[in-house]
Amino acid sequence: MNTRYSGILGSVLFVLIIALPRVSMANDLAVANVRLGPRDTSAKTLAVFFDLSWKNSWRNKINHDAAWVTVRLQDDASSEKKLCMVSAAGLNPAGAARGSNTDFEIFAPSDKTGVFYRRATNHPAADVATTSAMLTVNYDACGFTATSNVSATVDAIEMVLIPQGAFFAGDNGSSTAAFKRGASDNNPWPVTSESAINVTGTASNGFYYVSAGNPGESSTGSSFVIPAPFPKGYHAFYLMKYELTEGQWVGFVNALPAAARIHRDVTDASHKNSDAVVARNTVACSGAPLVCGSANPQRAMTFLSWSDICAFLDWSALRPVTELEFEKAARGPFLPINGEYAWGNTNIVAADALSGTSEDGTEVVTTSGANARFNDVVLSGGDAGQGAEHRQGPLRAGIFSTTVSDRVTSGAGNYGALDLSGNVKEWVVPVGNAAALLYSGIHGDGYLTAVAGAEGNAFTATWPGMDADPTHGVTSATGAGFRGGSWADTALRLAVSDRAEASSGASGAASTYGGRGARSAEDQ
Repeated sequence: MNTRYSGILGSVLFVLIIALPRVSMANDLAVANVRLGPRDTSAKTLAVFFDLSWKNSWRNKINHDAAWVTVRLQDDASSEKKLCMVSAAGLNPAGAARGSNTDFEIFAPSDKTGVFYRRATNHPAADVATTSAMLTVNYDACGFTATSNVSATVDAIEMVLIPQGAFFAGDNGSSTAAFKRGASDNNPWPVTSESAINVTGTASNGFYYVSAGNPGESSTGSSFVIPAPFPKGYHAFYLMKYELTEGQWVGFVNALPAAARIHRDVTDASHKNSDAVVARNTVACSGAPLVCGSANPQRAMTFLSWSDICAFLDWSALRPVTELEFEKAARGPFLPINGEYAWGNTNIVAADALSGTSEDGTEVVTTSGANARFNDVVLSGGDAGQGAEHRQGPLRAGIFSTTVSDRVTSGAGNYGALDLSGNVKEWVVPVGNAAALLYSGIHGDGYLTAVAGAEGNAFTATWPGMDADPTHGVTSATGAGFRGGSWADTALRLAVSDRAEASSGASGAASTYGGRGARSAEDQ
């Protein structure tokens, strides 16, 4: 939602609500009624009011979910929506208001690029909403003046807290290239801190690397160090609850400057090469400046290259997930089960049927016992009647989670993240690549490179795939790979500890490539 504001202090001359793609509607998260308050020209700040709601929010002794909320301003001189920092950091900071819901609290990290809205007290999963929430942003720092005629956009992404604590990486050598203690020791890696890990080729009781043989990947039994700054999953972090959706993607692209949108066009020849539906991807883009739309905004986004997912995460002030964090989010602190999936056991049933004759975000899987999308299964129901390209591909993000589902039937990881096994394979930063080990978990700042010919690329230090000319940002997938398997993969690829593609460095984009992002937790 947008609202336009006059440059005169304290006077709202007119309000213009512009219909935008539902960026914040992944599985019922909604931002509505965005409106602007008065500017403080002395402090160079502007108040932004909005309503916020989502379903199945919880808080307990272990973890909670949250909405990561960012604010952007735009004026008449530019097509770019610029992220603006909030005015203060910390818990319930000055200039932020929880709105009508007194059980909300707000946390703004030290970089002030956004805030987390979350429950303040323990509560079982239930729908949550607040009206007249407020964030105060510094308009001067993001390039506006006291007289700028600006509009505001509030974006939100559902996240889950992965709490601090030790965990195991690997599943007793059951999955391809799974982490293990030694050449003759299939026990998993114990990750007990964020300290550097010395990977050596010892026979047992160490950290032994098993290679899947991808180009550029470390060899089996090789010795190297995973540096202390590389995020290992021990420290607390927030993870996107759902895989990135088509609606979130088109909202992101449409918020970029015109030159940058061209490089993030998933309908071009280097992506799906069509504005028609391909493998259930419904994104279409046209016009000048380019404008994209989606017929199924809650469906998991596909045809994302590493450069694409990094661009979205940088713009969202998030960061890529490491493969160790992936295993932590799926398994939690428990001992591994051989070949287990993200829901903690080896029970898996492929979804092959949907309710109804069209998909509008309320469709459900009707396959008895289904908890994953995999094995290139042909769908019936839903949109399947519209043609072959509607029958094989990903489903709505989080579709297996219902009011009566448990962890296994919802396909949930230990802390509540959904679709970690199946649907789309997710881009991660691996440990088995020298370039990847430079990654230190720096968050994006909301801005992409504007260098001619490279507009719209992520530009954050230590992120894998940086161009030889670093001003061009992330241009390759060197130091990146996949975890979790996809709708087209066999069940083996969906195992939590499967590392067949963890260091793939796959170039380009494909109908199975998607992902999600993370943000380190400062106050946990």
